[in-house]
Amino acid sequence: MDPGVQVLALAVLTTAEFCAEPIDGGVDEPQFCRMTSNQQISTPFFSVVVESGFLVGVDDGGRKLQIQSSIRQSMDVMTIQRFEGAQRLDWSDCPTITRTVEENVTWHDCRYSTGGIHLRRLLAELNGGYVVIEYSYGQLGAASSPALERMTQSIDVHAT
Repeated sequence: MDPGVQVLALAVLTTAEFCAEPIDGGVDEPQFCRMTSNQQISTPFFSVVVESGFLVGVDDGGRKLQIQSSIRQSMDVMTIQRFEGAQRLDWSDCPTITRTVEENVTWHDCRYSTGGIHLRRLLAELNGGYVVIEYSYGQLGAASSPALERMTQSIDVHAT
């Protein structure tokens, strides 16, 4: 692990468990915490290194994590979510899906652009469930795209 990365929690269940001053999100959004340095956020289901300057919120007992640069109308958003059971997502909007297997995890990867929005969607199949990772950015959020990709590459899914 990068020595500049701080580990915030080993079993985060909500934002308030690692943030002294949470910021209320919008409807159906978690509370957020602004990262002042690169920090690893871990839940029982996955972990990710969130880069400095981004807001991060954890919800649904650690099953959902949302990262964005702004609290309002963010043009760059990443969501990581754990689901139980068999894969049941409609990816008919993906022009091409790449499939790979790494360390007993099957990954499905889709990238596409539509209406000025760039999207990447990943699905990690695990025993008993799956994790969906999705990020998107538009023209106003394009400067964040390298950071979103680095954070995506830092994700570790846990087979619980």
